[in-house]
Amino acid sequence: MPANFDRMWENVLKKIHSSHYFNDQDFQAWIYKTTLFKIENDIAYIAYRSSITKAIMERQLAIFESTLSEEWSSPVQIHLIEYKEMEQMMPEVIVQQRTNTLLENKFNPTYTFENFIEGNSNQEAYAACFAACNQISFPAFNPLMLYGNSGLGKTHLLHAVGNYLSAERPEAKVIYMYSGDFVTLLIDAMKAKSIHGNTVDRVKEQLLDCDYFLIDDIQNLQHTSSQEVFFTVYNQLIQKNSQIIITSDIHPRELSGLQNRLVSRFSSGLAINISKPGFETSKAILKKKLEGREDIISDDVLDYLALTFSNDVRNLEGSLNQLIFQSTLFNPDIIDMKFAMEHLGKEPVIEKRSELTIREIKKAVSQFYGLSYADLEGKSRLKQIMNARHICVYLSREMLHKPYMQIGKDLGNRDHTTIQSSYNRACELMKKDNAFRMAVDKIKEKLM
Repeated sequence: MPANFDRMWENVLKKIHSSHYFNDQDFQAWIYKTTLFKIENDIAYIAYRSSITKAIMERQLAIFESTLSEEWSSPVQIHLIEYKEMEQMMPEVIVQQRTNTLLENKFNPTYTFENFIEGNSNQEAYAACFAACNQISFPAFNPLMLYGNSGLGKTHLLHAVGNYLSAERPEAKVIYMYSGDFVTLLIDAMKAKSIHGNTVDRVKEQLLDCDYFLIDDIQNLQHTSSQEVFFTVYNQLIQKNSQIIITSDIHPRELSGLQNRLVSRFSSGLAINISKPGFETSKAILKKKLEGREDIISDDVLDYLALTFSNDVRNLEGSLNQLIFQSTLFNPDIIDMKFAMEHLGKEPVIEKRSELTIREIKKAVSQFYGLSYADLEGKSRLKQIMNARHICVYLSREMLHKPYMQIGKDLGNRDHTTIQSSYNRACELMKKDNAFRMAVDKIKEKLM
């Protein structure tokens, strides 16, 4: 749709909304989701997605017509059409325009390698992404997959890759997509296929015309037909040595809702976990954000924020922003602990942990070691997997006080005597193996 139609309809809706003709909740839920497709021969075609929207608008159609007529500077009549009717009326050029818009690289200029704060929790992911930008002839690891909880820097690194390539290797063709946009792109192409020919194939051609394919939050690629197309595109990109970088909130082998053949291919590359930042990294992130204004806040407040909000970098930065904003209102000499506690609250609102379970322990251990539940529950005798299994047993006893029989049931239906032996082995390793003890401490810290 032409941009002026979008702006015009937005103005119409704002005017009607501010006049309070409709219940605010109904207006937000139903009316705001309509679209002015076109105005032709004094008829305005308004597309709706739900029959509820149609029923609400039909009762007050005169209000919409008079407001739109005023905005259009000429009388119009409104004709309500279903959204799919609008899609069928679209000329092919508009379908292509929508495709091009979704394929535009909109890299956030503030997300760069230079302002990404490295620490033990993310330095491997940083190094892998930077190396991928400079593997010109043949990707060393393909695909490269970054996984970890939300808010820890995965998207930052994807945008950093895009920004770096744009500046240092402008000849490289880069496609960045959020998985939800990928689904939208293909659904639109599939709908348009019967009208404009094989649009899906044209979309594939555009996706394949790249040297770097970056896709964010792959766990949301749940649409079956989209997975089929992605599978084809993925294989052809690998064959032509295009670098693929993917992010996910969990290890590739734990992705549910995705075809096994996709998960298998994701696992064939390099999977790197990004965990929550430690205290020093969290504090460095805060100092980077304050750069040049460090004197407005006391060091003990930074310590407090770094200790309290490190589970999510967005929350960490948000808590600092909240204090800076409050300081512009109340103008303290410095943001000290007294000011911070007054304005963040003595009990800051942070994500509450549900009751700890053996499954959560298994998830934390598998993420730390880059394993799957199947590895933990299987019969492999590899040292790394055995140690991971011992830690699951040890933490289930120490943190949950679960009986050996229950732990065995949740760890591949093992006999309770096997679990008891595993616990005893873990206790021995805690005393004499520094690496094992450090792994336990790090995983335990994540679970606290």
